[in-house]
Amino acid sequence: MLKVPQQQYIKFLYENEDYSISEIARAMGINWRTAKKYATRDDWNEPVRRRRRRYPVLGPYLDIIDTWLTVEQALPRKQRYTAKRIFDRL
Repeated sequence: MLKVPQQQYIKFLYENEDYSISEIARAMGINWRTAKKYATRDDWNEPVRRRRRRYPVLGPYLDIIDTWLTVEQALPRKQRYTAKRIFDRL
């Protein structure tokens, strides 16, 4: 992987100086594929994708637990469900 100033220089040569990919590769002493990668890529900050959580055991009960937790929001803090109470109730 090239350093950021080198990447920016490749982009500059390609866009502003009208160098071809092969000319950039020869001038900088890199492979033409590397030159093409850095010359044509606009955004290097790809969004981070979160994995979808799977709940193989808890999955069928999620709706029930969610309704219990939304109903108990009106209760005082000390009267709300704990994990153990939810487990016992299930």
